[in-house]
Amino acid sequence: MKRHNYNIAIAIAISCILFLINGYHNYIKDQRKENLEKYKAGYYDNVTVKNKNIVPNTTKNYVPPKNWTKYIIANAFSISVPPTVELRQSNDLYTKDIKKLSWHGHKINSNNVVFQQKGLSVNTPEAHQTYCRIIIDIQKGSLGEYPKFSDYEDLTIEDIHTFQELAKQNSYEYKILGQPEVRWIKIEDTYGIEVEYVRNGANNSRTHVCNYYFFNDNLFATIILSYRQDDIRKWETDFSNIIKTFKWNNKK
Repeated sequence: MKRHNYNIAIAIAISCILFLINGYHNYIKDQRKENLEKYKAGYYDNVTVKNKNIVPNTTKNYVPPKNWTKYIIANAFSISVPPTVELRQSNDLYTKDIKKLSWHGHKINSNNVVFQQKGLSVNTPEAHQTYCRIIIDIQKGSLGEYPKFSDYEDLTIEDIHTFQELAKQNSYEYKILGQPEVRWIKIEDTYGIEVEYVRNGANNSRTHVCNYYFFNDNLFATIILSYRQDDIRKWETDFSNIIKTFKWNNKK
């Protein structure tokens, strides 16, 4: 794939992400232009050395235990989750309490598939002692609108800083600690982009977040995994394996 066409596909994908997080498209468009001017002026020279020619983190698909549940999302891809989380339903008690609110920029509606710590739907005391979220969204475009599932090219400095700025906007009122790390990952033969960072959370807590973006010709999947960093022993292993269960139903 030519670099020019690939950049167009990445730009389209990023625009879709921005639309999902409540209308920041124009802001990021201006920010990309500003980043490009800074790049031309040598502002990011030190970052260039740090991030150039990053080798994708390659892993095999994870075969989950029998007590995990496999979900097929919009007939586009599948993903499995552990029994410690539950699928958020529109009529559960917790969702009714927050139905008209937003969760860190993501409106709670039928367009999002959301998993949360088990027991939160009925407001059990134990569920309120921890925190995790899995937010999934799938966008369908025209054929060839996005990169294919196996397409890969080095991210430019402009690409990296756009994804970093996107993470900051996605966190809304919560400040990101340090700089988000942007990298390619490869699960078997499927490429995706991972943006990993730690942000402030409620009650002076810290939250570990990984945003994943997968492409498949006319399909674009966004998966956000997050958990309270104080509960790392409870969530880290399972959450690192959840993303390894991702599979496109029909690879293009």
